[in-house]
Amino acid sequence: TVEYLYDPETESFYFLEVNTRLQVEHGVTEEVLGIDLVEWMVREASGELRNLTSLYDAPKGHSIQARIYAEDCLNDFRPSGGQLDQVRFSEEARIETWVRDGLVVTSLYDPMLAKIIVHGDTREQAINLLSKALQETRLYGVTTNLQYIQSLLEEEDCRSGNVHTQMLKEFAPA
Repeated sequence: TVEYLYDPETESFYFLEVNTRLQVEHGVTEEVLGIDLVEWMVREASGELRNLTSLYDAPKGHSIQARIYAEDCLNDFRPSGGQLDQVRFSEEARIETWVRDGLVVTSLYDPMLAKIIVHGDTREQAINLLSKALQETRLYGVTTNLQYIQSLLEEEDCRSGNVHTQMLKEFAPA
């Protein structure tokens, strides 16, 4: 994962960091490249991975991911705990999760419950697919950031890609 900032006025890129390990966002890369990065890591470690550029095509479409957390956005994003009485995810999205019905979530660990990943032909389509997947997601029993993300995706700046480092500081969903 290469992290950078981009200034649209000057069209300049500002390098932040490179993470050479598998990142939480790897599913987005897999969706646009049509590959399995975990499989590639295992194959590379065993000396089986050769001629990388022949193993994938150019990136296709747009992918976007939402991280669902057991946290309360109206209370400074404090972790929330409790028993998940019922868990339902969209069948139209890639879901990476560890949660299930009846599981107890504590506030003692990382509050990430799931990643919801979608892929579309265009950025707009990907955002619409993610919005639909979030609307179909249900995590009964703990407070999550689902509505916060849904509200953010409805913001014009988010939809148009006009995002900046202070955007969430100014964002306050109903």
